[in-house]
Amino acid sequence: MSVSNASHATPAPARSEQILSAERVDFSVDAPGGRLTILNNISLSLNSGQTLAIVGASGSGKTTLLGLLAGLETPTNGHIELAGTQLNELSEDQRAALRRARVGFVFQSFHLLPSMTALENVMLALEIAQLDQVRERALSALEQVGLSHRLEHYPRQLSGGEQQRVAIARAFASNPDILFADEPTGNLDRSNGNAIADLLFALNEQHGTALVLVTHDMKLAERCQRIAIMDDGRLSEQPPE
Repeated sequence: MSVSNASHATPAPARSEQILSAERVDFSVDAPGGRLTILNNISLSLNSGQTLAIVGASGSGKTTLLGLLAGLETPTNGHIELAGTQLNELSEDQRAALRRARVGFVFQSFHLLPSMTALENVMLALEIAQLDQVRERALSALEQVGLSHRLEHYPRQLSGGEQQRVAIARAFASNPDILFADEPTGNLDRSNGNAIADLLFALNEQHGTALVLVTHDMKLAERCQRIAIMDDGRLSEQPPE
């Protein structure tokens, strides 16, 4: 399926190549009461530079879907293609290598290393991805998120909003083709949350990076070009307004 256009969507670069697709994806796990189906017959697609929000109540399966789309898990049935590569055909190590090369992540809980400065946290991600000009890329990314004055500060010395800015800098520093964001404003107050949302969409436009955003916040979701609703493991379109 294709998901709907929001009426006041944020424009994205005019690029048409497909960056992500899922076809009839199921995901089940063994549970004490028997086999538990978490995702049921999920299909979607996303082109380069586009933005997609996946919304739904807690426990609806949206974070599980995000993990599958990013290759963190493998589906029970169905196929997922990320950046032109069928994830089902890759080993765990190969999927990890693909993520390092093509994917960025932003999480609700920041996931910064407390023993490293803001600059070191961003540099580490670039080193793991085996990119060149690590320090220069990290400095540029932190400047883009307005943290040039916080380079040598540790996470404990930063506010929640500043920590999430570091996480966003880390995600965009490698210039990924697609960014997966799981409740990126969930741990922030409204003011900081709005600022982080503004930053995500600004960087999406600037870099042409596709964005898949998981959220329970419909106001945030409506800033995306497309919205899909997860309910009890099924994904459906939100009709255009």
